[in-house]
Amino acid sequence: MKIDKELYRKAYEAHRQWSEAKMLYRAQLESRLSPQEAWGRYVALWEFCAKLAPPQTELQHRQHWAEWDDYYAKIIKLEAWRRTRGQSA
Repeated sequence: MKIDKELYRKAYEAHRQWSEAKMLYRAQLESRLSPQEAWGRYVALWEFCAKLAPPQTELQHRQHWAEWDDYYAKIIKLEAWRRTRGQSA
C-alpha cells in the first residue's frame, strides 16, 4: 500500500496549525490568571508529579543530600569570597 504524499502533507500541516492554535489559546488563558491562580496551578502540578515519581532508593537519597551539602559549601565559599572582595575594594 502506497501512502499519498500530498494527502499526508496536508494532514501534517493541518495538525501543525491546530497544535499552534491550541498552544496560543492556552498561552492567552494563562496570561489571564492571577498570580494566586498561577501559583495554585504550579503547586497542583508539583504535587501531581511528586505522586507519580517513584520513591528514591537509599543511594539516591544519600546522593541527593550530598549534592545539597556540596551546594551549600559552595555558597558559603562564594559568600566568603564576596565579603573579602567587597572589603578590599
